[in-house]
Amino acid sequence: MAVVLIMGTILLLVPASLDSLGAQGKLKNTANSLVSAVNGARERAILDAFEVHLEIGTFRDEDDEWRYGWRYRFTNVPPPDVSAGEDIDEGEQQRLRELRNRDREWLYTSWHACPSGITITGVRERKGSWDKIGDGGKPHAMRFFADGTVETGVAVRIVNEDMETDAQYKTITVMVNALTSEPSWLEGEQELPESLPSSNFGN
Repeated sequence: MAVVLIMGTILLLVPASLDSLGAQGKLKNTANSLVSAVNGARERAILDAFEVHLEIGTFRDEDDEWRYGWRYRFTNVPPPDVSAGEDIDEGEQQRLRELRNRDREWLYTSWHACPSGITITGVRERKGSWDKIGDGGKPHAMRFFADGTVETGVAVRIVNEDMETDAQYKTITVMVNALTSEPSWLEGEQELPESLPSSNFGN
């Protein structure tokens, strides 16, 4: 009887453990997918020799529901170059940049949707300043130049809202290093250390 009782208790605990493992796996798979998307943006920028933006935000799916995800935005028009006009004042240089940017043709890929229950709670480019990703808001653009370098270091916080646990255990932070442009992810709510410049976080 004692053995049967113990076995019954174990069997009751197994589904909860499997659910937890499945939820954790879904979170890690999303983080790995975003890391792959970052690498894809870098490679595309290098191969095409034009800048590529990886946009992270929300979109409406085929069921008209808001979903979190990312997509590529790219162009075949080089960025504005006003370096030749050294005698042009700053206001005129800005006007030329705006005209050139206005004439650029941007192309977009389809959105890659995060799995159900996965949210992107924020993106940041400097310590203490998280940009919230919300329904219909402007997506955050991670910019890669033609040589594959990223404009600035970036951290993206991903959360599995289906996990009933502390935020630290249901969160993964994806980081893109400003010096190497290499993406990686760490478990939990990672913060930029006070003692390091933003270019070093992600190491």
